[in-house]
Amino acid sequence: MTGGAGRTGRGDARFLSAYFRRIGYTGDAAPTLAAIAAVHAHHTRAIPFENLAPATGSAVDITDEGIETALVDRRRGGYCFQHAGLLSRALAAMGVDGVENHLCRVYWGRGPGAGAPARTHQATVVEAEGRRYLVDAGFGGFNPSGILPLGLAPEDSAVSTPLGTFRAVDVAVAGLPAGDTPGIDLVVQARLGEGWATLYGVDLGAHARADFEVANWYVSTSDIPPFTRSLMASIRTETERITLANLELAVRTYRPDGASTVQRSTLGSADELREAARELFRIEDATLDWDRAYRVAAQA
Repeated sequence: MTGGAGRTGRGDARFLSAYFRRIGYTGDAAPTLAAIAAVHAHHTRAIPFENLAPATGSAVDITDEGIETALVDRRRGGYCFQHAGLLSRALAAMGVDGVENHLCRVYWGRGPGAGAPARTHQATVVEAEGRRYLVDAGFGGFNPSGILPLGLAPEDSAVSTPLGTFRAVDVAVAGLPAGDTPGIDLVVQARLGEGWATLYGVDLGAHARADFEVANWYVSTSDIPPFTRSLMASIRTETERITLANLELAVRTYRPDGASTVQRSTLGSADELREAARELFRIEDATLDWDRAYRVAAQA
């Protein structure tokens, strides 16, 4: 997907207006770096990451219309293919240059030498003010809380935010075995203590739409990835990361000095799950089978 800087069409203007209302954004729609960063921040604070559709046996539609219906009109959340599809469409409608979606291999939670994981994540790259940036809204609980510049030396690439420090660097910097990273050009990392943990690697090559459709089908229907056999959700505020891992709810609050504290609780019923979804993750959908969602989480 490529976004030019030409005039926004009537259909794009309608979509962009609805999207801005959904994320509560009332700022400048010009394709500036500041506007891109602000839209990304509003998106990740308004639209939750969640896998309720595949966890309850529903298909995940990643057409433009399907994503807009679910995340904008029905005010649901979604996972990476939906978030990236929605955010990249909005950035292109704003006239941002070089909007591209790329497939990624997820390394978070895997040890070095475990081999190359499937390309099950989608992230977006854009161009602004003479530099390319990675813009990700769909990585879940540890989603980068800022947009990340590309092409800088490792010591210059870190982006510090109230919710952590992240960077995107050349794949060689990660130090992963070559067998773990075929086709990977850069890695996204988070600072943990004094070191860097690799979250995922990005394939910057060209992708056909069918590549994303096949990856989405695999993630949303196979029992090999976790999305059909467990429940997960996350959202962030200016000072918190709120996550749900099956029935385990965690609210991590960050202090100005970068330290954080976490409050944990366990959900004990489908009603508690539905209430947490409404109050914390802003999900209100009467059509969802909350009893089935709870069973999936309890059995995971």
